[in-house]
Amino acid sequence: MALRILTQINYSAGENPDGDSGLHFISTLLLSLVQLDQDLHFYVLVPTKHQAVWAAALSHPRITPVAVDLLPRLHGGDFRFDPAELIRKFDLRRFDVDVLFLNQPETAPAFLQFFNRQTFHNLPAVSYVHWFDTRRPSTPKQLLHRPALLGALSGMMVSTLVGCNSIYGRDLILKQAGQWFNEASMTSLNERFRILPPAVDVEEIMRGQTAKRRRRSKQILVNHRLLKYTGVRTLLTDTLPSLWARRQDFSVLITNPTRVRLPRTLTDMPWLTVKTLERSEYIKSLWESDIVVAPHRNTHWSMSTLEAISAECTPLMNRESFFQEMIEPLTRSLSDREKEYIQERWFFYRGSIISQLSTLLDNLDKERSLIKKVAKHARSIYESNRLAHTWRQVFQEAESEIPMIGESNPSMCKIVEMLEKEQMVSKCQILRHLRWAPKQRALSWTAFRKQLKSIAVDDSSRPEATFALPR
Repeated sequence: MALRILTQINYSAGENPDGDSGLHFISTLLLSLVQLDQDLHFYVLVPTKHQAVWAAALSHPRITPVAVDLLPRLHGGDFRFDPAELIRKFDLRRFDVDVLFLNQPETAPAFLQFFNRQTFHNLPAVSYVHWFDTRRPSTPKQLLHRPALLGALSGMMVSTLVGCNSIYGRDLILKQAGQWFNEASMTSLNERFRILPPAVDVEEIMRGQTAKRRRRSKQILVNHRLLKYTGVRTLLTDTLPSLWARRQDFSVLITNPTRVRLPRTLTDMPWLTVKTLERSEYIKSLWESDIVVAPHRNTHWSMSTLEAISAECTPLMNRESFFQEMIEPLTRSLSDREKEYIQERWFFYRGSIISQLSTLLDNLDKERSLIKKVAKHARSIYESNRLAHTWRQVFQEAESEIPMIGESNPSMCKIVEMLEKEQMVSKCQILRHLRWAPKQRALSWTAFRKQLKSIAVDDSSRPEATFALPR
C-alpha cells in the first residue's frame, strides 16, 4: 500500500549547502527508506537557491524534489511558510499526501492549517526535533528565547507523533514544557514521543577509508559548526592554546562546514588549519585524524561526532551532555575493563579537558585498538538501513490514525464505479469527475484516499497519484 510523505527541508545557513547537516540527515534517511520499502514516495520541499545540490543528493525515482523559496534557519526559515507558493508549486490535483514529516515543529500548525482546513485533507503530522534550543540570550533581556520555545512546543502538541534524536533531548523538552502545560497536556506530549537517532551513511564512510598517516604531529579534529553553542569558540580561545603551551606535537584541523568567518586573531596559529572541505575530502579527513573533540553542552545529538567515531577517530566528549546515551549502545559488548577505560579517558568535565586531551595524545596506539572495536559497533548500530525500519514504523503508525470513509458513501460509490469502468484512474481524473476542487472544504479527500487504497493500487513509482484495480 503506497505511503506518500511530504517533508520540508530544514537547513542552517546555506553558505555551504553540500556540507549542511540537514542535507545529509534527510538524504541519508530518505534514500534508506525508499530502498527498504518500494511503497514509499517522498515529496521534498527544497530551497530554490540550492535546488541543484538537493536534487543531486535526493536522486531517486520515488523522491520528488519541489523547489520553493525556503530560507535558512539563521534567516528565519524555522518559521517560514508560504501557502500561496505551496499551492502553486505543489499541485494538489496531481500529487497526494498521507503523512506530513516536519523537521521543524514550529511549522506544524501552519502546514496542518493549510492541508486540513484550507484544503480538503485530514493529514497526520510527524514532527522531528533535532535540537530544542533552551539557551538564554546573552543580553539583559533574558526571556527573548521563550516565543521560539513555545512555537516549537505548539508544533509538537498538534502533531500526531513527535520524533526526537535522544532520550536526553526528550527529557529536556518535557522539562521546559512543564512550565506552560498542565498535567494532561504533558502526559499527552510524552506519549507522542518516539526516539529516532539520526543514522550514519556507512557506505559513504567506508568509501573514504584511508590508512592513518604517519605524521610528525598527531591530528586533532574539530568537525562541528564554529558557533558558540557547540563550544568550539572556547576550544579556539582557551583550550587548544593552553594545550599548545604545554606541548607542540599536535596539529588541529577545523572543517568549518558552514563557512563561518573567524577573526585572524583566532586562526593565525602555527598548529591550526581551518578549511571547508568537499564531502569526499571531509570523510577522508575523518579517517586520517587521531582524535575528535566534542565539546557540545546545549545540543542533544552530534552527527559529526558519530561520523568521526565510525571512521575510527577516538572521541573526547563532554560528560555534561548527551554523549553517554550515544556511546552506551556501542560499548555493551565490551569487557567491563574496556567500559571503565572509556569512561575515564573518552569523557571530560569542563575543568579537565586539557589534561584528558593530553593523555589521549600520549596513548594513541592503545586508543586505536579500542576505537576499532567501537567504530565497528557504531557502523552496525547506527547504520542507515537498519534504523530505516524504525522510521518506517513511525510513519505507518501516524498513517493508521487517518479515518476511512465508509464504502457506502455516495461519492465513494461513484469513485469505485469510475475505477471499475476505466481500470486505472488518476487523482486529477477523480476530482474532475466529482467536480471537486483541491480547496473545497466540505469533504476530507484523505479519508477517501485511504478507502481507495484498500481496494486499488497506487503506483508509488510515479509522483502523480494513480489508482488501478489489482489484476
